[in-house]
Amino acid sequence: MTIDYRHGISIFELFVYIPTSFTGLWMAKKHGFKTSSGWIFFTTFSIVQVIGGCCYLATLHNPQSKALYIASIVCSSMGMSPLTMACISLLSRANSTIESTHRVAFSNYLFKATHLICAVAMILGIVAMTENSDISQALTNEKLRITLILFLLAWIGLLLLLVLVGSRYIHIARGEHRLLLAVGLSLPPLLVRLIYSFMNSFSNDQSFSMIWGNPTVMLCMKTLEQMFIVLVCLGIGMTLYPRPPDVASGGHIRNKRGF
Repeated sequence: MTIDYRHGISIFELFVYIPTSFTGLWMAKKHGFKTSSGWIFFTTFSIVQVIGGCCYLATLHNPQSKALYIASIVCSSMGMSPLTMACISLLSRANSTIESTHRVAFSNYLFKATHLICAVAMILGIVAMTENSDISQALTNEKLRITLILFLLAWIGLLLLLVLVGSRYIHIARGEHRLLLAVGLSLPPLLVRLIYSFMNSFSNDQSFSMIWGNPTVMLCMKTLEQMFIVLVCLGIGMTLYPRPPDVASGGHIRNKRGF
């Protein structure tokens, strides 16, 4: 079996996600693992994509292995959850800084509820794709469709959170406004990524199949969108200063750095 277009995309993903997995880990350490700023989700996402890419490249030597294809598809399909969770966490961080300006921030339960939807969707999606040995059935069963509906609800929840936090823009600590920009830029490609999954599961158009679909469609509606989100959020995150522990947890200390 020779390297084709689809294998080339997997190689491209390795070149991007191997560095971002370390970058996300470095940022999580820099900003603190206990601050729930979302950086660790980018590391998790990157590692999963690296594993998925390696599994697909392994089919070059073992093209008959269903396990490799299923592992690749499961990893490839796990993009929505960590990316959405990361964006929720970034908004949660911006929201927590409202407290540092002696204003009332939005309840953390709003962010936790959206997080919970993502977590349930991710678990249900993994179960849906691994309980059936028929790969094509695994991508179109009812559980996976319910999973996608949950992700759509999570995306809508993320949009509402952005609007809510954005409504108190002037009360967000200086420098932290860039988090809203990161999430705002991430929402459209995240929606395109979700539409790709919906087309794969609900449509009979084979162009959107994760197995036999058009590689260009996958590249333009899934791969590039995910890369854009990771690179934009990590890039903007690198311009931020670490928050003091008490501020990160909702304390009342002003951030004098930033814009």
